[in-house]
Amino acid sequence: MDEKLKNKISTPALIIDKKKLEYNIKLMANFAKENSINLRPHVKTHKCPTIGQMQLKAGANGITVAKVSEAEVFAKNGFDNILIANEIVSEEKIVRMLGLAKSKTIIVAVDSEKNIKDLDRLSQKYNTELNILIDIDVGLGRTGVKPGKPALQLGRLVDKSPFLNLKGLMAYEGHLSFIKEEENRKIETNKCMKLVIDTKELFENEGLDISIISAGGTPTYKYTGKYPGITEIQPGTYVFMDHHYAPIVPEFEIALTILTTVISMPSKRMATLDMGSKSVYLDGYPKFIESNKIKAQLITEEHCQISYKEIELKIGNKIQAIPPHICPTVNLYDFFTIIENDEIIDRWEISARGKIL
Repeated sequence: MDEKLKNKISTPALIIDKKKLEYNIKLMANFAKENSINLRPHVKTHKCPTIGQMQLKAGANGITVAKVSEAEVFAKNGFDNILIANEIVSEEKIVRMLGLAKSKTIIVAVDSEKNIKDLDRLSQKYNTELNILIDIDVGLGRTGVKPGKPALQLGRLVDKSPFLNLKGLMAYEGHLSFIKEEENRKIETNKCMKLVIDTKELFENEGLDISIISAGGTPTYKYTGKYPGITEIQPGTYVFMDHHYAPIVPEFEIALTILTTVISMPSKRMATLDMGSKSVYLDGYPKFIESNKIKAQLITEEHCQISYKEIELKIGNKIQAIPPHICPTVNLYDFFTIIENDEIIDRWEISARGKIL
């Protein structure tokens, strides 16, 4: 990144290299097309309708969100096919979701009888139908019903619910994300997908129609997306990448960095940056584009203290940090600064920033 360009940007700032972003979007879209599966990217990573539209234009069939409030933002911005990959259980949120379902294609995950009954009751009250995926726990242990008969029991209940449409199954193999050895990650992913497809066969043996099998994240997309019977994948991080996932899926570019300024030099080979925990999510410490000899030593609310070797820094220098975990880092900012060919070309609002309800 050109020094003159850096000096035009107030810090800390989220910087998107547009060409790298476009490369990542195209790479994932081409994978989905080549393997004849649908791509439903998880927009909780970027929370930005502009980027979501880029993903749709490249070939995505819909989007995935984590919260009703995210769905509301994207629906307002013209998105139609939205999966809420989460359990929505409170009446207030269900009613808001039903409001969206009157004019948009909304799909929601379930993993309990109570939730299914509440969704059907309120859908009947508001005369609106909801599309349902049974959430299956394939090992993460976060949400989801066990595969096989427990999932089938919920499927039967959804099928008997007049205002609910059983569309399929959903799983997330997130517990495999940091398996470094590629063949082992593939083997474990395939084991998880077999649980889902075996469950699908149970449903079909009872005459329950299944049209969607939704799974997969960025670290496992190329195994999940090739497993027979999986119909769509939900990767999110691939658009930007971070240094947690970069070694796992090195085919994607680091398209987003945090530009930060050296504001103090308290001792020899030590410097302080204007990037604290309010501007980078602390799931580990950031790395730096300029040199692997720059090391974050301590991060407080407004500051990051670094040590450095084999590079010269002075007060006022601006350097680029690679966040360890990009999704919650993006949620700390109001907008992205977009660069191309060492020029600032745009600023994109992070419209769903802070949408946690």
